[in-house]
Amino acid sequence: MRYWINRVLREDQRNLPILLRQEKEVNLLDNTVLSVGDQLRTRNGWVEVRDDFGLVIRLGPGSELAYALDPQGGNIAHPLEQPSLIFFGEVYKFRYYVRPLEVVACGKYRTSCWYCPSSMHARNLDENRDAFYALAGSVPIWDWDEKGESFVIVEVPKGHKAVLRHDSMKPMRKRYIVEEVCPISSDEWIRIASNYMDSGRWAREATREVVATGS
Repeated sequence: MRYWINRVLREDQRNLPILLRQEKEVNLLDNTVLSVGDQLRTRNGWVEVRDDFGLVIRLGPGSELAYALDPQGGNIAHPLEQPSLIFFGEVYKFRYYVRPLEVVACGKYRTSCWYCPSSMHARNLDENRDAFYALAGSVPIWDWDEKGESFVIVEVPKGHKAVLRHDSMKPMRKRYIVEEVCPISSDEWIRIASNYMDSGRWAREATREVVATGS
């Protein structure tokens, strides 16, 4: 599996996105291939990451991505230690296609939960809460317990968002509380579509305008 930086948007020349590789800052450029152990921090920028199987991940300002070994590796049917993507902050992801008969995760949110190949958006609300938006099809969110068995935390219906509260001090199956599942508001749709889903905005020659993210 190969992941690479497809696009870096530098709308503010201060606090540009950086890549940490072996504890050293590496110049973050379009087409940079990620290595296991790399950590990406968008700071004031926006970054798009892709893989060889149609995955597209777009990270907003103040977000992070790590490419690291994980014990389960994100495959429900065949959990195996392998490199996986771990995100935090504001993330939009979709796939152009999915390999048939394979249930895979497209990454892991840093508060532990995994999510499926469906198009979705996630953002951190505060120290203990995250919101997950199902944009095209339902989004099952799951994790593995201490015995290595997978369990579903919540399946977010298409067009809805779920707010999860997590407590890292509790056992895995008691770690998450689903605080709310509700329809995505019009303002949220506009913000997500304008900032993350608009392919023209991410084109190399595009003029970009950011829609306020709100609270």
